[in-house]
Amino acid sequence: MDKNSSTPIYVQLEEAIKEKIKRREYLPGEELPTERELTALFSVSRMTIRQVISNLVHKGILYKIPGKGAFVSREVIEKKFEIESFSDDMRKRGLVPGSKVIEFEKISADQEIKDKLRLSDGEKIYFLNRLRLADSEPIAIEYCYLPERVFPNIIKYNMANCSLYTIMKEEYNIHFNYMKQSLKASTLAKRDAEMLLEKSKGFGLVSERLMYDTKETTIEYTKTIYHAERYTFNMMLFSNNEFGY
Repeated sequence: MDKNSSTPIYVQLEEAIKEKIKRREYLPGEELPTERELTALFSVSRMTIRQVISNLVHKGILYKIPGKGAFVSREVIEKKFEIESFSDDMRKRGLVPGSKVIEFEKISADQEIKDKLRLSDGEKIYFLNRLRLADSEPIAIEYCYLPERVFPNIIKYNMANCSLYTIMKEEYNIHFNYMKQSLKASTLAKRDAEMLLEKSKGFGLVSERLMYDTKETTIEYTKTIYHAERYTFNMMLFSNNEFGY
C-alpha cells in the first residue's frame, strides 16, 4: 500500500484483492485469508480490512458465511443481447467453453415449434439439447430446434465440440439478419435444476430466441436456461427522436 498516494488506502486494498482474484491467486469459492492474515500481508489496520471486505461483499465480489469468514464469489457473466455464439462469448472472457450433448435427433415438431419456425405440415426438425459449460462448470441448458430443410444432415456434426453458429455460417452459408429474444426468471423443472444447479429445485433465467436470415427465413428457435447466479443481461436502448426523448 502506498500511504503517500492520493488514493485512499481502502481503495488501494480493494484493487489489490480484486487483482489477486483476477490472477486467480484467490479462487472462486475459496476462503479469503483471515483478517489477521490480511492485516499482516498489507500492513493496514483491522478496521480497514473489515471495511474493504464489507465493500467487496456489497459489490458481489465476496460473500460471507457466518462463523466461517469471507469467500470469493463465482464470476458473474455479463451477457449482451447480441448475435454471438456461446463458445466465442466464453473465450472472450478467458473461460474455456464446453458442451455435453444430452439429446440430438431428428423429430416431428409439435404445433408450438411449427408455428415458431413457420413449418409446413410434415416437415421434420433437428432437436439439440446441450448442457453448456464454462471452465467445466454448468452455466446454461439449451433446447435448440432447427428446420431440416435449412440444415440437412446437420446431425452428422459432433455438437459437444462444435460451435453451432460456425457450422451454420461455414457449412450452410447462412447469413444472420436479426433475432427476437425474450428473457424472464422462472422456476426450474427438477431435471433442469439438477443439471444446472446440482439440486432438485431453484430458479433460472429463461431466454427464448428466434433467429432470422437475410431472406426472413426463421432458421432457429432456442430456449436457453441460464444459471441465475452466474449470468446478468444488459441492453442499450436509444431514444426515438420522433417522441422527443
